[in-house]
Amino acid sequence: MVGRIKERNQLVKFLNSKNRACIVYGRRRIGKSYLIQNTLLEAKCRFIYFECVEASIEVNLRLFCTLLGINPVLPYATFLDVFREIGKRRDDVVIVIDEYQNLKKKDNDADIDSLMQNAIDQSPDNVKIIICGSYVTAMRKLLEEDNPLFGRFKPIIHLEAMDYLDSSLFYPSVGIREKIGFYSVFGGSPYINDSITEEDGLKQNIIDLILEQDSVARNYIENQLFKELKKLDGINEILSILSNGKKSYSDIQTKLIGRSSGYAAERLSVLENIGVVKKFAPINDPDNKKRLRYEITDNLLRFYYAYVFPNKSVISILGGDTFYDSYIAKSINTFISYRFEQISREYFSRLARKGLLDGILNIGTYSYDDPKENKNGEFDVALKYEDGYDIFEVKYLEEKMGNELIEEEKRKIENIPFFSPRNIGMVSSSGFEEEMGDVILLSGDDLYDNTLFF
Repeated sequence: MVGRIKERNQLVKFLNSKNRACIVYGRRRIGKSYLIQNTLLEAKCRFIYFECVEASIEVNLRLFCTLLGINPVLPYATFLDVFREIGKRRDDVVIVIDEYQNLKKKDNDADIDSLMQNAIDQSPDNVKIIICGSYVTAMRKLLEEDNPLFGRFKPIIHLEAMDYLDSSLFYPSVGIREKIGFYSVFGGSPYINDSITEEDGLKQNIIDLILEQDSVARNYIENQLFKELKKLDGINEILSILSNGKKSYSDIQTKLIGRSSGYAAERLSVLENIGVVKKFAPINDPDNKKRLRYEITDNLLRFYYAYVFPNKSVISILGGDTFYDSYIAKSINTFISYRFEQISREYFSRLARKGLLDGILNIGTYSYDDPKENKNGEFDVALKYEDGYDIFEVKYLEEKMGNELIEEEKRKIENIPFFSPRNIGMVSSSGFEEEMGDVILLSGDDLYDNTLFF
């Protein structure tokens, strides 16, 4: 199994604890079932895996009984009855109930959750329960204080996309620039990354996995990822506006011609709740609403809405290869350069989580106003400490970064009025021509150093 060290350790700790139940949730194809099943296999646990279908609880109980070889005609009225039957054997057993939210589509939500609460509380001591689901909004409701299942789950695992470094384990043989490109386009979904063919390069993988009509990534986005949003119109509209950039609320609302004032807010709230969109503010001015921006969190979605969604008919006419050359080739480096900034922030986050940034308070961007030039801007990476900020500018370059460019970027930082950073640094995908004593220099090789893995 690739990555997921923290989550595997959480599950192993759960298996060795007295806790009765845990919950694992996250969007579709993020690796939840694979994580659970492989961890249980590695731990040599006896487990029973049941995936709920979109049907009544009676139908699901009947299917569950059939899976176990229990006569479904017998009067097993609740999951507790079935769990007790399973627990009659002396050995320990873990019961995995996957796609739990499907139980709640045909029956009363509160009734289902109350029945599961009863099953967790009264099951035999040799039975542990893992609840799993992919509708993030529905699964988060199980954690709310007024839900019958509140407080039952230890641990609570929200499985998110892998970061840049864990994702690189799916394509270990390619160079640093190509690793950056793969992550910038395909993001951190294990399901998608497992489909990448290293030797084909970035362009061919984009054509094969995204541009082709029935390709893996395109099918994932169009038919699976937004299954829980089918009833809410306007999602494509919002995501198309965001595309590969960061937009203020007013920018978004202005582009929604003819829509009510609350139209964008409602949809952005839903997209935030399921982790597709996030609010983004500079760490030096987090409460300034004028600087607040929205952005798509997933790189694959960014690419899809930047290139594919607005051009579906063109792609079908030209074909993937020609479309790439005409529409993508000229701007792909710019697209990747924005994502490389996020990779750099993820790098520093890894350092912080490994305890290598003493005194760090926050990681993000830094916004500034320059009255002399009558402009405002934002530095790519800012590390906040008690006594100030370390500022890094990030460059996605084909060649090594030269001293002239380093000095130019350094002057931009030093010339901001009323601002004196603790340290100034540069991050260059292709490294540097030579060292500079007064500037911290980080290359792509530094960001992908093997010692950063947990």
